[in-house]
Amino acid sequence: MKRRRSGKGRGGIFSRLFGGSSHVQPPPEIPPEKRQIPRVGKAGTITKGQIKALKKNCFETTKEWSFEEAALVLDSVTYLRAVCTQIGGKKLPSLELQNELLVFILKDKDLHDYVRNWGNNWRKTGNKDEIPGLKHNSQFKKVAEKVTKLINEPDNLNGNHQEIKKEKTI
Repeated sequence: MKRRRSGKGRGGIFSRLFGGSSHVQPPPEIPPEKRQIPRVGKAGTITKGQIKALKKNCFETTKEWSFEEAALVLDSVTYLRAVCTQIGGKKLPSLELQNELLVFILKDKDLHDYVRNWGNNWRKTGNKDEIPGLKHNSQFKKVAEKVTKLINEPDNLNGNHQEIKKEKTI
């Protein structure tokens, strides 16, 4: 079995740490947290219709997404818009508010599982052009509280959150 000679020679750890210039390099900048959707389903099964719907809603997609991942995002957007509509009348959230709510739903396992199940049932009804009526359960309450918090706190979303724009639903 061969052994590596660590720390010796030109490529060793000490030469990389202490070689070159005498001043200390600043640590690399930590990239901001990249928001990712929960990975579900078989990769590459996204449909052309889902790609079109996601692009229409300003999402960047790849063909590596699964049908289930795309459905989860689209269903989450529909759900959060329905919550906003029920709270604020026939209005939809700004893109900034929508994105914050989407992250909130996707990061909360209970919400994400509920919305996934809710979306499967909602798609089966075939009423995709209507804003769905929602059960006022614990999941609705969580999202409604988050909407109220984001709308009412002046430091959230750079102050642009208070305006809820009228838009056509997906």
